[in-house]
Amino acid sequence: MIDQILSILAFVSLAMAAFGLGRPILRGLSVAEEDRLSLVVWSISLGLIAAGLVLLVLGLLGILYAPLIGLITAAACLMAVGEIGRGYIERKISAVEDTRPRQFQKGPQTSWTPPAPWLSGGLLLAAGAACLGSLLAALAPPTAGDAMCYHLELPKTFLLQHRIVYLPYHDNSTFPLLAEIWYLWALAVEGGVCAQLVHWGLGILLGLATVVLATPVLGRPWAWIAGGLVVLTPGVNNQMTAPLNDVALAAMTTLAVAAWWRAVVAEDGRRWFLLAGLAAGAALGTKYIALLLAVAVGLAWLWIALRNKARRRLLLEGAAIVAVVAASVGGIWYVRAAWHRGNPVYPFLGEVFSDRQTANSDLSETLPKSKSPLGRGPIALASAPWQVTMHPERFGGRGHQLGVLPLVALPGLLFCRRLRGLGTLLAVSAGYAVLWFLLRQNVRFLFPVVPLLAAATVWVWVGVRRFPIPARWTVAAAFAGVVAAMAAVGLHRAGDRLAVATGIESREDYLLRHEPTYQAAAVLNRLAPEGAHVLSQDYRGFYFDSRVTRENVYRRHSGYDRCITDPARLSHQLRRAGFTHLLLAEASGSNAVGFDPTLSRLADAQTKTASADALLTLTEYRFRDCHGAVRRYRLVMLR
Repeated sequence: MIDQILSILAFVSLAMAAFGLGRPILRGLSVAEEDRLSLVVWSISLGLIAAGLVLLVLGLLGILYAPLIGLITAAACLMAVGEIGRGYIERKISAVEDTRPRQFQKGPQTSWTPPAPWLSGGLLLAAGAACLGSLLAALAPPTAGDAMCYHLELPKTFLLQHRIVYLPYHDNSTFPLLAEIWYLWALAVEGGVCAQLVHWGLGILLGLATVVLATPVLGRPWAWIAGGLVVLTPGVNNQMTAPLNDVALAAMTTLAVAAWWRAVVAEDGRRWFLLAGLAAGAALGTKYIALLLAVAVGLAWLWIALRNKARRRLLLEGAAIVAVVAASVGGIWYVRAAWHRGNPVYPFLGEVFSDRQTANSDLSETLPKSKSPLGRGPIALASAPWQVTMHPERFGGRGHQLGVLPLVALPGLLFCRRLRGLGTLLAVSAGYAVLWFLLRQNVRFLFPVVPLLAAATVWVWVGVRRFPIPARWTVAAAFAGVVAAMAAVGLHRAGDRLAVATGIESREDYLLRHEPTYQAAAVLNRLAPEGAHVLSQDYRGFYFDSRVTRENVYRRHSGYDRCITDPARLSHQLRRAGFTHLLLAEASGSNAVGFDPTLSRLADAQTKTASADALLTLTEYRFRDCHGAVRRYRLVMLR
């Protein structure tokens, strides 16, 4: 249990540090201080952006050392304590100077009544239960596949080498990596569980950002319900249990749209453009898919400018401010990709940039058919909402599903009266969804519009109150059943991780049962000398202290297998290339992972020659995964 407490304390220290870094920036901008929730949400968000930029600079300078990062974190925590004390003193002084209690603005004076206490209380209780379930799951050691090969493996490598390095045989190493920089921060302070808690915290931030977004549209009481619906969304709640980047992206895009809405629709001042630019830059620095939202918002922005001649100059100036600030914050990742790969959005648009590194591979197509299970016709577009909701396994897996609530509720907008500003959010959502449909039909890429759709769903709930009592109660019962089911799924998710989350099971025992490569990593970490380099058929590399290169990527770039005419020369050739060990992987079963057999075949061929002793097996074992497939692993030393 001590390990779990330390991980939570490390996570809290990162949140405090982010607040300490972001609060002075927010004060300097003199915006988003109308209520304490907005102040906290924007302060933490700006602090995360600032921390990401600071760590990026340290990485480019080659001084990514854990003690230095810890010192910066401690200083930022002290700043947070000072900011909290300053806020407390200011409130006391204000209370003395003005006997009237300070009233924070919490949204427009709406003409509709706030939700009944049982509705708001019940939904927030369900959201809290789902978040508790995801928190318990996040306290288990990370084992998600993408985290093992990318989201955590890259930050670990950067920390080991003390700089943000270019890895030619790692396709993800030149992606936008802001979320991974936040995980690097957590790894330097504590470890993988803290990094996992960072993404859980970003899920909470996403829910609160939804409240900030929806408050000027719906009013604060109903905005809380919208925030609760977001964290109850099955895909969002599931991703809060693993260090990935889709929830991080959604949090930043939601803040960007919230600031943009305040500047463009609510006309609350130019300084909101600065906040929109900062959040948009963070989104662009997190994932390429943010470019789609930028296009959708840009089209809505252009439409508003064309219809409002009096404000056209201001809107165009605002667009320039957002573009410059966003490029300054997130553009470095695209410049880095262009420098190393010759393509700022590698591996996409390989046809445009004549990308030789992805030639003859499935990465060479920007619009591959495999990424559009529905096709790209008008009938497919019309059926997309139903297909994505009811068959998410076709679009990236049930673990990322959006739930049935948007599909059930949004048609109710046809019976609701018009609400100022909601149409703009829906237009942005529709534009983004069309671009998603045309480019990459993966359900988790729809997370950026979940908060916008949650606001629309809540407006349907408001409209239902005008229905006759029988219809109203029927709709309420259906909604309550869906919400209860989503909360139950969130709680159930923690079931198989409850023992390790509460300290009953050790983290090592948990990893031996759940992480296929952990046993091989433990052996190699114990035996391998400094400078070991593994050529691995498995893509998971986080738990190895040594450098790991994926065999399929290395083979695609080097074509080493075509150069081997004598099987006995395999170990010699790979040693010359700098490799010291091989991780061979095979799988059997109907749901088996498809490991390319090239390296295993070559290694087996060498063992039948006179130079068989050049391959020394350090450990060999079998692992049964969650799908029932059996994997066979062999860790081999090249001699």
